[in-house]
Amino acid sequence: MFFASLIMAGLMASQPAGVEAFEPQGFTASFSVEIAAPRETVFDAATGDITGWWDHSFALDPAVLAIEPVAGGRFYEQLRPDSEDGALHARVIYVDAPAALRLHGPLGLSGRAVDLVASWTLEPVAGDDGEATQFRVDLAMSGQIDAELAGIVLATWQHFIAGRLKPWVEAGCHLAPQAPCPAWDEP
Repeated sequence: MFFASLIMAGLMASQPAGVEAFEPQGFTASFSVEIAAPRETVFDAATGDITGWWDHSFALDPAVLAIEPVAGGRFYEQLRPDSEDGALHARVIYVDAPAALRLHGPLGLSGRAVDLVASWTLEPVAGDDGEATQFRVDLAMSGQIDAELAGIVLATWQHFIAGRLKPWVEAGCHLAPQAPCPAWDEP
């Protein structure tokens, strides 16, 4: 037993070439965006085929980019038509349509030791022109991440929800997702 302890201590004291340690860290972040549409409309536009409003992918023009709004569903990307190549960005670990959805996975941080949970909460609110939805995103991240990267993750989610989903829905582009969206027209 004594020799086994010495061997383990020796193994733990030396670090093999090519191995680098990192300090795992954790961060949380939240934000809310009001979208001028009923909650069911916003939830349906935010799930299913999201190629119309989600603009970050591994492929330049993915064949499929979708969030399956069921427990155990996938947030995935198919790189090319008729191909099984792609990426699993996250799994749906909780869904209470149209009130909530929770994703767990690396999302855009594939290739890092990162654990990321993105929770969506959709609450109906009375807007100026009738029914609206308060879309809240809560992020919990841990692992190979620092404050700078956590800030980038937050800014990226703000881009997706406030900069892409909100104008997509408010311009009515979700009603004809294959047509050009006037929300993306330059002013």
